[in-house]
Amino acid sequence: MTQHRSTIDVMESHASARRFTEEAISHDLLETLIHAGTRASTSSNMQCYSVISVSVPDQKAKLAKLCADQRHIHESAAFLTFCADMHKLDLCCRMHDAPNDALHLTESFILAVVDTALVMENVAVAAESVGLGVCMIGAMRDNPPEVAELLGLPKHVFALSGMCLGWPAKKFEPKPRLPLEAVWHHERYRDDADLTRSIAAYDGILGAFYEGMGMRADEQRWSKIMCERVAGVASRREIGDFVVKQELNGQQDG
Repeated sequence: MTQHRSTIDVMESHASARRFTEEAISHDLLETLIHAGTRASTSSNMQCYSVISVSVPDQKAKLAKLCADQRHIHESAAFLTFCADMHKLDLCCRMHDAPNDALHLTESFILAVVDTALVMENVAVAAESVGLGVCMIGAMRDNPPEVAELLGLPKHVFALSGMCLGWPAKKFEPKPRLPLEAVWHHERYRDDADLTRSIAAYDGILGAFYEGMGMRADEQRWSKIMCERVAGVASRREIGDFVVKQELNGQQDG
């Protein structure tokens, strides 16, 4: 029987897995992982999330092509789509002939996103605790309308992120994170001078990691790489319109 590691050990050793063996994940194990995910905290017990698992190769291939056609999606034993989901609450309102206008407010969308993210992390930690590898897939948001059509998403549901699950084909090294000084503030937010020093220090730490791994020979400074990532967010500028179309958030909260 698989020996479970401590929760903190699992968290400290996390690294995204992008190569998997061909070994399948049993239905029972997948059920256990998703059940563990649902034990995450949830705003007012609203549970504004859904998880769609895709294991059939043809369906997974179609979904992969909508998510930058990444190799690890194709190779994964199972691919999970985590959805911010207000549809069930809409059904509750209809069951009791109650108003549902508040489902369109930004606050409702935020709480659904937070609920979904908490579930997703719970599933990831549970999966890694039994030796599975995981890789989050933000490219799930590259083609929102097509993903929604493929997965049959009703109104009030948005595919927030994907997750590859599988038995890792190799050991993946944890990537250094920002020093705590850059993310842990005491009483008040740190000033820019302190944060700049922390970021500069992290540039050196991550650069050494990339150098040792033979990665990113062109640019190894986190701060410079993030400039590219910030600019890249613009490629998904149409997400807002799709979220409005799905009736998850109005253009105005007034």
